[in-house]
Amino acid sequence: MTILRTLSRLPSPKFDQQLATGDTHLDQYLQALDAELVGAKTVRNHTLAAVREQLVAQKASLIADGKEATAASLAAVQQLGPAAARGQAQRQERRTFYVNMMLSTGLPVAVFMTLFNLSSETAQESSWSGYIAMFMFYFLFFGNVMAAYLTFGQAPPKTTQGIESLEPDEALEVFSPPASKAAAAILMLLMLFVGSAALLGIFNIGFMASTHLAANLFMVYIAGAGILGATRVNNRLLVQGDTLIKQNLFSRQVIPLTRLVAVEPAPGWQAWFRIGFGQRYILHFSDAGGGSIRTSLILNHEMHNSEQLLTLLRQKVKQVS
Repeated sequence: MTILRTLSRLPSPKFDQQLATGDTHLDQYLQALDAELVGAKTVRNHTLAAVREQLVAQKASLIADGKEATAASLAAVQQLGPAAARGQAQRQERRTFYVNMMLSTGLPVAVFMTLFNLSSETAQESSWSGYIAMFMFYFLFFGNVMAAYLTFGQAPPKTTQGIESLEPDEALEVFSPPASKAAAAILMLLMLFVGSAALLGIFNIGFMASTHLAANLFMVYIAGAGILGATRVNNRLLVQGDTLIKQNLFSRQVIPLTRLVAVEPAPGWQAWFRIGFGQRYILHFSDAGGGSIRTSLILNHEMHNSEQLLTLLRQKVKQVS
């Protein structure tokens, strides 16, 4: 096990005994797989719980077919394949996720902080090489810190409801966990400080008083967009029957899904000009007159049941078509 993999498993590097099945062969496989995985316990358990479920179900199926318990356990393990191969797949997925998180968190902060320093009253005292170095510092430092936390410290979104098990009168709910709300609160405080300083600067008050009016206005816009975007963490999405309900701090929108014809990711450039953090999706509907109606919905990588929602919406599209 490499040093980086060992560090990524802190502060709980050992196998979680709560995942033990009581079957020696199944537990040996789970422990071997755990040794191959990266991330803290909550991250590793996301993979281990899914594999555990597969092993237990496969063993039960083999026993039902007439196999003896020990033989069924060994066959279930063999059918899943080598633990090393599954561990390598998880590590590759986490590496890809790390790079994506580094870019999506580091770049916006680096751009914002560099612009903030460019608009300060001491802007004339720094060279372009200084601003490039500043940009790289914020990008590498903040990007790596956030990517490491999101990749190795925070478990992927949970599935708290299965689509197949939903009752006709039961709603699928998509929501953000408490940790996301705490991070959003910190971001709002930071944006409030920056926005207030720029707003006061417009009226020649405070340390941004000598900043150009256009720069202060831009900073106010960025701060406002950040604050409003952070409030999206309180959004809740519910699908009940053929109805999608979007709830946020300011409104409640009810969308009938009977005319849903397509669900597609929004163009990447919209992330820079539209308020909200996460992947934006465009929902296309047909109206009674044969025209087209569009609405958007934002899902970030931390929202529970987000994948289930996308799957359910795509199923609705197939039903309509």
